[in-house]
Amino acid sequence: MSTGHDRRSYLRALGALGAAGLAGCTGGQDGNDGGDGGDGGDGGSGTTVGDGGDGGSGGTVRLLSDRSGRDIWEASIQEFNSGSDYTVEVTWLPKGTSMNEQIEKMRGAGNLPEVVFETSTDAYRETVAGNTAPVSGLVDTLGTLDPVQYQGESYLLPAVTIPLMGVYRDDIVQGDPRSRAEWTAEAQRISEEEGMGGLVMPSGRTNNATTQVNQNLWNGGVDIYQGPPDDIQVTIDQGENRQRAIETYSWMKEMAQYNPNSSGWEWGDVANAFIQEQAAAALTIGGLMVLQIQANRPELASNLRAMPFPLADGVEQGHWWAYTEGFYLHEAAPNTDGARDYLEFFMGSDYYLEFITQTPLFNFPTSLEQVQGDSYQSAELVQNHQDLVDIVVDNWDNMRPVLATGDGGAPNLTAANAYGQQLMGQSADQLVAGDLSPEETVDWVAGKLRGLQE
Repeated sequence: MSTGHDRRSYLRALGALGAAGLAGCTGGQDGNDGGDGGDGGDGGSGTTVGDGGDGGSGGTVRLLSDRSGRDIWEASIQEFNSGSDYTVEVTWLPKGTSMNEQIEKMRGAGNLPEVVFETSTDAYRETVAGNTAPVSGLVDTLGTLDPVQYQGESYLLPAVTIPLMGVYRDDIVQGDPRSRAEWTAEAQRISEEEGMGGLVMPSGRTNNATTQVNQNLWNGGVDIYQGPPDDIQVTIDQGENRQRAIETYSWMKEMAQYNPNSSGWEWGDVANAFIQEQAAAALTIGGLMVLQIQANRPELASNLRAMPFPLADGVEQGHWWAYTEGFYLHEAAPNTDGARDYLEFFMGSDYYLEFITQTPLFNFPTSLEQVQGDSYQSAELVQNHQDLVDIVVDNWDNMRPVLATGDGGAPNLTAANAYGQQLMGQSADQLVAGDLSPEETVDWVAGKLRGLQE
């Protein structure tokens, strides 16, 4: 099974990014790309693919998804069904249909699917409500990330991880800046000598800004929260965290001087700034920037270099934001054992790697072994940007979603809800576009975070 891609296939894959992974990264988690296989249906509960019979002797396993690569999924299901006592059927949600609303409809009808492809936060919400079945054995067997832990069990089998990543043009950026101080000096030079933005620092009520502000705070040594899942405390304005947070917001405000006004910018806006040569460095998700430059300005692609987020002096790299999505199982569905069999088959197969390598560098496998394996590494774009993959590998143990920000990586619904409301991005707008000082910004965001707990 081939995993190579030419430029035309990258352009086609970019058109499907919303369903392949950007759904969870931009907040639009209810749509799909309507292509890559099934027709997407014209409304209702979606298009169901399967033999339509009573299932094998083990029964029918139902999968609900709105993701891309339908031809790949359906080929894997056909092969699995041919050798299993179970029969897998998949329902593709049509474009514009809410996954959460569809689940509630199916719950009301007593017809819940065994398997749902969703975000880590949605899987955790269902788990706390007592609706999911554990997948600990699969997480252990497949060696994947383990983003949703609850009472000693794992409740999400992650299929896609999309880590944050810095990208810069090595024909513009001089040296190899890594620290905040180095980037401040280089951003000023680029702004003054090149007439470009040095390191884009977005603000506003966007997932892009919210994600980056969180990461900047972590890379400033700030513990935004502390505590176990049932007792999360907001600590951004407490003790040393307060001073570190003030220093982080001060740095962000200084960096904004050397960049275009990026209030309200989403991931695509930052990529467009690169394409139009308005910026020399930016923070993005996975290899999204590389993919979009490759598709739109291929002559610039060879000048792109990956980098970690800038660190404050004296701070070691800790939590590294990675969007994580995958499969959870409904406890009330009748064939969860068959569902586990199919997921183990799919996740260990070439079908899974083909699904991931539709958009290599953007989507990463969820086990380190597969990231380093020949199937993923053989993709041409991966080979051309090995520096990006190396950064992911070197920081693998630190990568987890915003949900996993309680003590020891425990689930933290306050953080997930803050992400949903984009509070951190709003705090940057209060600082950069508004009139709040760094000290006032820390007080503002701490108050908003505590408000989520009332």
